[in-house]
This record gives sequence, C-alpha cells and structure tokens, in this order.
Amino acid sequence: MKVDLRQRLILWARENGATALLALVLALFVYLTILELVSNTTTRTVPVEVEREPGVALMAVRPAVVQVTFRGALNEFQQLDRADLRMLVKGLRIRADGGVVRVPLRRGNLRGASGLRVVNIDPPVVEITYDHQGEREFAIAPPAIEGKPFRGHAEADYAPRTAVVRGARLQLDRLHDAGVTLKVEPVNVDGRVQGFTRRVAILPPADACHPEIAPESVTVKVAIVPDNIQREFAGVPVRLALPAGHTNLPPRVEPAAVTVRLTGWAEALQGIATNAIRVFAELPVSADSAPTNQISLRVLLPPGAMVDEVVTVPDAVRLALPGEKR
Repeated sequence: MKVDLRQRLILWARENGATALLALVLALFVYLTILELVSNTTTRTVPVEVEREPGVALMAVRPAVVQVTFRGALNEFQQLDRADLRMLVKGLRIRADGGVVRVPLRRGNLRGASGLRVVNIDPPVVEITYDHQGEREFAIAPPAIEGKPFRGHAEADYAPRTAVVRGARLQLDRLHDAGVTLKVEPVNVDGRVQGFTRRVAILPPADACHPEIAPESVTVKVAIVPDNIQREFAGVPVRLALPAGHTNLPPRVEPAAVTVRLTGWAEALQGIATNAIRVFAELPVSADSAPTNQISLRVLLPPGAMVDEVVTVPDAVRLALPGEKR
C-alpha cells in the first residue's frame, strides 16, 4: 500500500518521538556550551606605535593607547599576557611641509594577538602630528642620588656632559630655547661603603615625542666621602714607659699632659671618653745619659675605636731628671 510523505513522518514521530526530542535537547545543550566557551570577551590596553618615514619626526600621537576588545575562549586569552601587544601604523601618506593625519585602526594593525578575534577598537582613529626631523645638542643634568651610604656622603661625577637629540624640529627648537636639560636615571647609594662606576640611561625630554638620543647613556663615577669631624681631648696625662730592668729614678716628662686630637667619623668619636685615652712616652735606652732628649708619643685608644688620624699637641715631650729645675 502506498503511503505518502506526510503519513510516513507521522508514523516516524510516533515511533521515535522520545529519541528525537532527547537528541534535540542534547544538540541544544552542546550548542550553548560551545557558544559559552567561545563568546568570552576581554579588553586590553594596547600602545600605538608609528613607523616613521625617513626624514620625518613625530610630534604627537593621540591617543597613545587604545582599548582593544577580544572575543574567544578563556585559554586563548592566556597568550595576551605573554604577547607584545601593539597597534602598528605604517605607510603614512604625509605632506612635505608637515601636518596632521588621521589614520583608522583595523585588525590588520594589531601585532601580538594572532588567532584572536577583535570585536572592537576604541577609539577607532588615531591622530598623528609630524614634522621635519632635526637635531639639537642638550646639556645633561647631574644624576640624582638616592639613599644614604653606610657612612659619609656620596659625590658623583659623570661623562659626557652633553648629548644630541634627534626628533621633531619645532619641538627640539622650543625645548632648546627654553633651556631644558636632559635628565638621567637616579643612582642608588643606600648602604654603600665604597665608590663604584655605573652606566645610566639618559631620559628623553618630557615634551618630546619618540626622540633619538646619542649617546644613550652616561658613565657615572660615585665616590663615598666620609663626613669626618675633629675632636680634641685636652689635659691627657703622659705616662712614661720604662724599659724592663730600669732601676734608676725615672725622669720627668715635660709637659706632663698633652692634647690629643682625633679625626674620624662623627658617630665613632662621640663614644670616646677622655679618661679612656692613654698617652705613653717610651724611655729610650740612653735616657739616663741624655735626659733632655725629645721623644715622640704613642696614643692608645679604647678597643674598637675607629679613627682616621691621631695627633698630639705637642707631638713630643722632653725628658728631665728629677733634680733638674723646670
């Protein structure tokens, strides 16, 4: 018996309706799952780079960054964290006298995000101001010193003292006429105990757009200079150091007390007391036969005392016999 198409569909639905409904539900679930996996979005801040033509210098790129929205799976977004994202503009059509051009940004300008779908670029247009390229020589300011050395203070010398900057001619002329100097990266001396030499980068002027600087760095020589002070201890008695086996009546020393002058680190000298300093005059072997000899003095400081220089005033004493008149 001949059965038409409509009757066949009705018969099939009666026999397989439950299976068909289950298949439809599963298909819808799979579709929604896949849609959920690939419909995630994320927005990243991407810098704008402009490839310059020979002899052309950039004065401004506005905006310098754009917001790019991507769509895709979550695992695909992980490559964005490792990628060098940038919007690259090249092949500008510029006039010989300089000016402003407006360039639309498209997916083809994006670098570092291959395989990801871009759904939006905000703003979609970048404005580029350009001029003829020029160059000027600028003075370099002394480097800023950060931190404090372990003792003393830091003094820095650097070379060279000037650098040539290439960029937009009008910008460089304005900066040069305003007396702008180039700055360098700061030098950290925190906790240093001795001098050192380091190369630090020259920073571009704040109002210059993508300048070229030659040389790119300076050599900085840092010296750690102690902050020394001088402290005097007056009236320190002179003790006579006698040779072993000396039995004769010891001579006198004139003067009987001297001034001790110490030079060194301020913190080290502050902790030294006058009664902790000893001054000795060593009696020579021939002292009995020549009691008027001038002999030098030896200063004994407390244990652990750190000084740079020790001087006595006077620097020598006279030996005199006990019966000799003063």
